[in-house]
Amino acid sequence: MSQMVCEETELMYSKIIERYAHYFDRPDLRLRFLSSALQQAATNEKLDEALSRYEFLGQYKFFQRLVKLTLELRFYRVVFREVRNLLPNSPKAQLRLLLRNRAPVSARFLFRCYQFRYALGGASVAAMALLFVGLYSGVVWSARRAESRVAVQNQPQLASASNRAPQPSVTYLPDYKPERVWLVEQRDNYERYSNGGRILIDYTTENHARGYYVWPHDNKSAVDPTVRREPIGILYHTSESDLVEFTSDNNQSIEVHTRGLLEYVRRNRSYNYVIDRFGQIYRIVRDDHAANHAGNSVWEDQKGIYVGLNESFLGVCFETNSEAGSLDEQLTEAQLVSGRLLTQILRSRYQIDDADCVTHGLVSVNPSNMLICYHHDWARNFPFEAFGLSNKYKVAPASVRELGFNYDEETLSKIGGAVWEGVRLAEQEFKKKAEQAGLTTDEMRREMRERYRLQMVPIQTLREHFKTS
Repeated sequence: MSQMVCEETELMYSKIIERYAHYFDRPDLRLRFLSSALQQAATNEKLDEALSRYEFLGQYKFFQRLVKLTLELRFYRVVFREVRNLLPNSPKAQLRLLLRNRAPVSARFLFRCYQFRYALGGASVAAMALLFVGLYSGVVWSARRAESRVAVQNQPQLASASNRAPQPSVTYLPDYKPERVWLVEQRDNYERYSNGGRILIDYTTENHARGYYVWPHDNKSAVDPTVRREPIGILYHTSESDLVEFTSDNNQSIEVHTRGLLEYVRRNRSYNYVIDRFGQIYRIVRDDHAANHAGNSVWEDQKGIYVGLNESFLGVCFETNSEAGSLDEQLTEAQLVSGRLLTQILRSRYQIDDADCVTHGLVSVNPSNMLICYHHDWARNFPFEAFGLSNKYKVAPASVRELGFNYDEETLSKIGGAVWEGVRLAEQEFKKKAEQAGLTTDEMRREMRERYRLQMVPIQTLREHFKTS
């Protein structure tokens, strides 16, 4: 291979030196050019000698041409460097110099590359990165395809079955079916149900028997005189009690706080049920007795309007509270599961409709100023879907739609700056009712406030009767 290129390259070196040497008119520049050219020639000879070890490649003309071109371009690099030093501030003049001396196209192309070497280097790095990412993605995709083919081959029966008929979808939680929930076992201190729910009854106490009326929808008829005794709905609360961090190191402290809460609730007959942070369900006030959990409150369903929900709704309280400065009430996973199970148990036992499972914040009112959300626990963020329930934040509350209750800036500040979606719908409906009656909304509110006061008289009388009987 050395014989193949040696004589030709020496002649090529001589021609290049002769062609460009006269442009370096200063002796020092010409001497430096000649010195650099001779050094490059010596380096090329060493490279030629190294390549001569692979004699079998010398028989290929393509390889011979490639070696010759490589040595020639390496020599031209000396010219580029010295031309650049000769005309340091004029790249265009450097290129014109090469053109006038008829440098080969490959040499001029290489000179352009030399001028933009940093940009080309960055582009090359980016291209290599993209190539690497592409190769990696291709390998991952191929591996997954191969894994899928192996899985199908190893399970031919399942594969053929899936081709015959679509497979049923699997949901995280099963749909609620009342007939699937019943009392399985009753002991002195607990009840066990078919859905896995377990209710502890150590803290069970009495209050007063339930008894309530239903207010007709039209707001014109008198209260239905029929006394109802079965609970019609479920009302969810937060305890707003002190909490410690929910970690394994605080087991004893968590249980101490729970016992304190249970004693307080039993003493004040506050709720029918409490679900602690470990998901244990406690019955406090008997189901057939009213707990003191709802205060002034309004809700409705297809049967009519309910006011004072202590008598008509079961109160279920979660041991939790609102975080400081926000309404992001938090439930543990155990509370979520137990809340769903208890909801199923109560709905199955009393045929409670989904429409009557709601939160305290959505029903609480203040009759003295006709404002909603007097209590605001679960005015936002209650996980209705996790409990198998529809979203009541989208339901127009009867307190606003039928009775004209309103809200102010203080109300908004308690619930995060904005009312829930159902309130907006209720406001629009109440405005239409006022227009149909030929009244302004303020006039309609004053009229409904008086009607609310009159309708509450028989309801309060009935309540006092059951409290003293």
